Amino acid sequence: MKPNLSRRALAAAGLLLAAPLAITACTAKSDGSGDISVTSTESVCELSSTSASTGTVKFSITNNGSKVTEFYVFGKNNRVLGEIENIGPGVTGKLVVDITEPGTYETACKPGMVGNGIRGKLEVTGEQKTKTDVPADVEQAKARYLDYVRGQLDGLVAQTGTFVAAVKSGDTAAAKAQFGLTRTFYERVEPVAESFADLDPAIDMRWDDTEDGKQPFTGFHRIERFLWPPQQSQVGEDGDDISQADLDNSKKDTAAQVNTEADALLANVTALRDEVRKDDFSFETQSFVKGAQALVDEIAATKVGGEEDRYSRTDLWDFAANIDGSETLIAELQPMIAAKNPALMDKITSQFKAVREAINAYREGDGYISYDKVTAPQRKDLSDKIDALSATLSQVPDLVLGQ
Repeated sequence: MKPNLSRRALAAAGLLLAAPLAITACTAKSDGSGDISVTSTESVCELSSTSASTGTVKFSITNNGSKVTEFYVFGKNNRVLGEIENIGPGVTGKLVVDITEPGTYETACKPGMVGNGIRGKLEVTGEQKTKTDVPADVEQAKARYLDYVRGQLDGLVAQTGTFVAAVKSGDTAAAKAQFGLTRTFYERVEPVAESFADLDPAIDMRWDDTEDGKQPFTGFHRIERFLWPPQQSQVGEDGDDISQADLDNSKKDTAAQVNTEADALLANVTALRDEVRKDDFSFETQSFVKGAQALVDEIAATKVGGEEDRYSRTDLWDFAANIDGSETLIAELQPMIAAKNPALMDKITSQFKAVREAINAYREGDGYISYDKVTAPQRKDLSDKIDALSATLSQVPDLVLGQ
């Protein structure tokens, strides 16, 4: 499973400095294991084989670079079939993907976890296969969870419409008040939203993902920056600081540009809702059973340092939403976990309670205090509780799938 490496710690160690990504083809080399070995550096994403057979395909990803990396497998329409995030320098991660149809697929390493990554082709041959058998109770839980996701996306579209109307009317106070609430709907369902490799970054990219302005800056955080304009005093190298390029770029923002971005945001969240509403929509079982930990790791690896909502400091809204979504996933899986390992289920329940109480300590009115008021020791306490929960949740996928 992916390690819980906070971006704050990595940035302090100089491992998350944005840099251009060289696009290098994946090349084959001999490999004696059953897995496809992937070697990732700042400029290389090398696979031990660029061909595979239909069925279960296993990847072993080793990060030989100096920046934390990610690895993705993309299918038709750029849909994410599988991903593993936050592979630190010197760390090896595992990814298992069911590829049931022959064809040309795409892989990507993302050094620094930014940009489109270093892309390559994976040729899959063989007969079309059915997906690996999944226990019936898991499939039923997954169907119930999809109903929850669709309800959240309905709420996202409605709330985004209200938020966008406030932005376009120039009612900055109203837009600021709605920002954290609007993002809550999205943050709860990230395991599904992130399977759309085009829509997810368009909606939720951070400045870091632009490679310091080499890619267009769009979505929630582009509008956030306009509502809370950054200042020179915020420029630095820590996790919740902004870059000089970000500050310089923000000075070019105009109301007309942001109104266009607001319209695009509403169009993109609507497109996401409509895609997930399709009768033939499906998402990977691995994403479902790993989703609870993935949402918790979103906090540990990319939010606890304060860089997610670095302009507005509304990070605690995102923390709470990620925990909402994670608890919902576990609630669907609870009967299976409790039947097989009741002590584990009790531990998960207890740890969720501890994390929830830690976040609720920062409640203020209908929301949360500004995250810049949370001290370094308090952030460390949050991080420790979240890391402990993540470690426990890592046991869930194999348990419920009987592996």
